[in-house]
Amino acid sequence: MGSVVSGRRWEHGFFAAMALAMAAAVYIGFQDSYFRVGLIFAHLPSLMVHIHGALFVGWIVLLVVQITLVASGHIRWHRQLGVIGAVMAPLMVIAGTVTLILALRRNAVPRIPPSVFFAGDLLQLIAFAILVTWALRKRREPAAHKRLMLFATIAILAPAVDRWPFAFMTSILMTTAIITAFPLALAAYDLITTRRVHWSTRWGLVLYVLMIVGIFVLPALPPWQALTAWVISR
Repeated sequence: MGSVVSGRRWEHGFFAAMALAMAAAVYIGFQDSYFRVGLIFAHLPSLMVHIHGALFVGWIVLLVVQITLVASGHIRWHRQLGVIGAVMAPLMVIAGTVTLILALRRNAVPRIPPSVFFAGDLLQLIAFAILVTWALRKRREPAAHKRLMLFATIAILAPAVDRWPFAFMTSILMTTAIITAFPLALAAYDLITTRRVHWSTRWGLVLYVLMIVGIFVLPALPPWQALTAWVISR
């Protein structure tokens, strides 16, 4: 019995640490442009950007709260709050897509080609939508549910990490390397604790790799460049 309790504490501690690390990554990336300037009082380009920011920050806060509720044994509260997450997720995809299109049209990220920016953010939103939907369908399988939710959040971390105010943040490759540490940590946890990688972790890794490959390959394709130009010109 003691080893079971100890194992659960280790598990709760690991997932809480992962959630807090992702929250820290988001805070570091947006501390100057959003958090330290008053959140809703920040001078952002439009109301849609404010809505987008509130939804995505709310998701991170909800993730931390949900993991804390499970760790403290408040499963009923966790399930009740899960309804909020189920409503937030599609709103995040819609707001994220609209915000992305508006950002493209005002050339919000001039240091990278528009086709790269468009592919990166859109593929992250698609991966997020797939993983959240899958996680909700597996909500009666706690091990799979929480892993898929973590992967869903990992999928949308790039905009925050890319804005880290550190000298070593010089390329998309560096951003990718930092974010990849999260799924690798989850796979390592599975191997250490159960000597196998959980099926949800394996599929999460597959989808993550496909997303990354798409981000690097898609912008080089002429049809994608033409689509990007069309979106910007509309």
